[in-house]
Amino acid sequence: MSEVKGFVAPGFERVAELVGTGGTRDVGGKPRSFGLGDGGGAFAAYLGGECIVDVWAGDAAPGRPWQEDTKAVVMSATKGLSALCAHLLYDRGLLDLRAPVVEYWPEFGAAGKEHTLVRHLLSHQAGAIALPGADELLSWDGRGWSDTVTLAAAVASGAPEWEPGTRHGYHGVTFGWLVGELVRRLSGRSLGAFLHQEVAVPLGADCRIGTPAAEHAQVAPVLEWTQSTGSPRTIDPATRAGRSVLAGAAGNLFTDEHGTPRFARFMNTPAVLSAEFGSIGATSSARGLARVYGALAHGEALVSRESVERVRTEEVCGRDAVMAVPTRWAVGYSLEPPALHGDLPPQHGPSAAAFGHMGAGGQVAFADPAHGLGVAFVRNHLENQAMPLMGACLTEALYGVLDARGRTRKGS
Repeated sequence: MSEVKGFVAPGFERVAELVGTGGTRDVGGKPRSFGLGDGGGAFAAYLGGECIVDVWAGDAAPGRPWQEDTKAVVMSATKGLSALCAHLLYDRGLLDLRAPVVEYWPEFGAAGKEHTLVRHLLSHQAGAIALPGADELLSWDGRGWSDTVTLAAAVASGAPEWEPGTRHGYHGVTFGWLVGELVRRLSGRSLGAFLHQEVAVPLGADCRIGTPAAEHAQVAPVLEWTQSTGSPRTIDPATRAGRSVLAGAAGNLFTDEHGTPRFARFMNTPAVLSAEFGSIGATSSARGLARVYGALAHGEALVSRESVERVRTEEVCGRDAVMAVPTRWAVGYSLEPPALHGDLPPQHGPSAAAFGHMGAGGQVAFADPAHGLGVAFVRNHLENQAMPLMGACLTEALYGVLDARGRTRKGS
């Protein structure tokens, strides 16, 4: 049990309790326990623009308790922030989601990608999952990750893994460079600068894509997966899965060439924290992410109602061509995927209106515009499950309170 600190509106105490104690849930006929492990984490929710939960517990690092201003590396929840920047440009009339990417980025048309649409990039249909020349451009000690212009150009030079628009597959690493280059060309600002100036500062949200060195001390170091079942292994560079995580002679994003886990070490590298890595490198508190999604759910503070409707509308659904599991995507955001187990709580809550993005190890952030709700859970000790449990159970408890109060209805 960890001491829980922060704010809880009356009636939501059970949510805060679960953050500190964790729990056990039967999934697929077997008990699964969940908790913060050797690290810490935070959970936050905004309802109708008002904070109803903002709590944290555990350790940011050994001997260093999680604090109010502690931020986590939010992994692929970063992609939701990157996508938001594209939708802001759409609302300002600068970006047409159904236009060919080459209208804004002519070089992207190389090697058979000339008919790729902007919406294909945002919904993982472009097939641009690989980084040609990755071994020369990047090093796992942090070299090269800040040169987003060069990295985007390298992705643009490659052939797609499939005809764009004919299937979908997770662009786990390249997504941020693809969207970031569109943002740079259309706004004249880098992805991280655009997010900071147009989203974080207006909302008072402590989200960063590219965390300045002066703020590194606020970031909880990532702790490596510790369970053996499902632990990262060597990945064949010749497969789509391998190419999507930059597998090569020196290993891949998750393991070195000997199969030794290195994901946490890589994500904690100062050069990587500072790089504008728009796929998995953002840092934020749960409060910051929940404020962003709460604004999306509550009104027009960020984007138009039209954009909110679009980002909650299914674009593709089915077997993912990279991850080989069922996924569902709107334009830039994940929708609740088909359940792997019927007794697993939904990651985005029970509302069919919800959209958001999960991140490796258990991070999750989503908006539920049907109920005016924005939710986020972040942690630093990575949960080693394809469908993480703790965030889903916290969200389930949150909706349980709201349902008991009669303040929610079934998803629309």
